[in-house]
Amino acid sequence: MGEKDTVSTSANMNSELDSKGGETLMSWEKKLESEPPKAFKAFCLFRAMGYKRSIKACMEMHGIEPKKYGSWARYARLYRWNERAAEYDAYIAKETEREILAERVERRKRQMEMLNGFDELVQKRIKTLKPEDLNADGAMDLLERSAKLDSFITGADKEAAKQPVQGELAISFVDSFKDL
Repeated sequence: MGEKDTVSTSANMNSELDSKGGETLMSWEKKLESEPPKAFKAFCLFRAMGYKRSIKACMEMHGIEPKKYGSWARYARLYRWNERAAEYDAYIAKETEREILAERVERRKRQMEMLNGFDELVQKRIKTLKPEDLNADGAMDLLERSAKLDSFITGADKEAAKQPVQGELAISFVDSFKDL
């Protein structure tokens, strides 16, 4: 292996600072010290392929001549494309998880606001109810709806769905009893 095949690495690849804002650049965001610009450009194309990336697929997707495969494979080895791309994938996964969590929190917040508004409407309606106008079915309906709403708000409906209901008898019909 000659001098062309070696890459000088610093002790900490992530310690290089961005000249714009003093932010630390990750290994997948920057051209390595001895990495030629065309190798970094090729890496960026490779990195953007996602989890099912390969040099061959990347070259085909971007219309790059197959005879350049050897150069790309060499760049990939020398400039740690797989390692850097894996770091990029981990970063993207973490960011996606953060976004999903933020969306869930926001959705739950909107649900709670909606339920609080609904609760206010119910309170107003209850104050206008006349006991003599309420029959047994209507009272039970109100009670059931109130219990369902309460379990939805507290999340108890999800907990109950996970656990088997105690005290219920499960009846299953078997084919052997069909003709009896």
